Amino acid sequence: MSDPKRILVIDDEESICFAFRRYFESRGFAVTVARTGSEGIARYGEVAPDVVFLDVRLGDMSGLDVLEELRRRDNQSMVIVITAYGSLETVTRAIRNKAFDYLVKPLDLDHAADLVGQALAQRAALTGCRAETGEAAVAVAEPQLVGSSSVMQEVYKRIGRAALVDSTVLILGDTGTGKEMVARAIHDHSPRRDKPFVAVNCGALPESLVESELFGYVRGAFSGADADKPGRFESADGGTLFLDEIGDLPLAVQVKLLRFLDSHTIERLGSVKSKELNVRIIAATNRDLTQAIEQGQFRQDLFYRLAVIRITLPPLSQRREDILPLAQHFLGQLAAAGEAPAAVSPEASEALCRYRWPGNVRELRNAIEHAALMSGQGPILPGHLPESVRRGDSRSAARAASDIEKAIDRYLSLACAGEENLYQAALEPLERVLIQRTLAACNGNQSAAAARLGLHRNTLRNKLREFGFDARDA
Repeated sequence: MSDPKRILVIDDEESICFAFRRYFESRGFAVTVARTGSEGIARYGEVAPDVVFLDVRLGDMSGLDVLEELRRRDNQSMVIVITAYGSLETVTRAIRNKAFDYLVKPLDLDHAADLVGQALAQRAALTGCRAETGEAAVAVAEPQLVGSSSVMQEVYKRIGRAALVDSTVLILGDTGTGKEMVARAIHDHSPRRDKPFVAVNCGALPESLVESELFGYVRGAFSGADADKPGRFESADGGTLFLDEIGDLPLAVQVKLLRFLDSHTIERLGSVKSKELNVRIIAATNRDLTQAIEQGQFRQDLFYRLAVIRITLPPLSQRREDILPLAQHFLGQLAAAGEAPAAVSPEASEALCRYRWPGNVRELRNAIEHAALMSGQGPILPGHLPESVRRGDSRSAARAASDIEKAIDRYLSLACAGEENLYQAALEPLERVLIQRTLAACNGNQSAAAARLGLHRNTLRNKLREFGFDARDA
């Protein structure tokens, strides 16, 4: 009979240690607990655990410092970080130090068990210790990404993993969701952080100038080209080139971008000489590229080259718990600029949470700036908010109600035609699309999607199987 797998729990909360011990021992694991960081380091050397659960906040030291010490010793154990607030900096530092994954409090022990299973499978697949990069944690620029919602936790995780590799990244999301902030965060946490970050809005460039702007040109390439000029690719050499609104890139330029991704070389407009560059590409769009491919407006091969890592940013309406923290964040920025805004009143906070924010985070930031200006030195009241926010989203709600009524009318017509089981026929397509869209918005994370839908994780899994979706975690 083989020895049981060993779990080490490092957490200063007695209740969590008790819950982990009881849960995993009942499933055949050998569980050791430590209540401080120093005790955890000592127990790590004694137990040689297969999996470690490590709290970020410990009484005597930071859990991330403990993680760094564990990694200085070896890379054998799979470490799962526990945090009450998964900020971007916390997640990226954990991932940089080879944390397997992380859990956000309040804890879901069933999800923790799933992570243990995944961690053990990955550990078994490893043929030996991976080489330690030796990369030290460094101070990085403030990413300006705010939010503790489950969907944002998944975004943070993907940013952290993307920062560790040099693969191309495609960021998807509605206008105003913060796609450039995500791109900057990936760059700032990557080994390229000390090199240029060059952002280009492809949709803002005239089609006739896109190629020369990106790839540069040589003297005489066209009328007015009086001297050689490097393009944005060359400006980003050694660093990151962020191509925003990539869906608006002309097809001819898409071909040249694909060639660069294949060869890492460019040719200036009017030149036959190739120049090799070391540039990481991060692209973003609010367009449906699948539809653009079907319409012949975007190359399918380019899409697959760009989407090696895919990050989907949820609209603000799908992360409503982040609205007030974001508002406070923007107020803090204004205060730092010397504009001294006041706090948000409860009534104004209610109005902020009630509004649907079609312009997403950008619209919220503008609304807070407007309200701070109107409030002077006093608290922000509902009357200081933009009219659209004060009014709420009644027109959008009316449109949604109208759409629902039209859909019901269509299904009622089926009933008149003799269709039976009308209730199931109407609700199943809605349920299918709702689950599929929510899962996509959560980047495939089932725990986050279940929390967003208000379902138990097992219920969501059963629904996925029922609809023929892959029930494994993405």
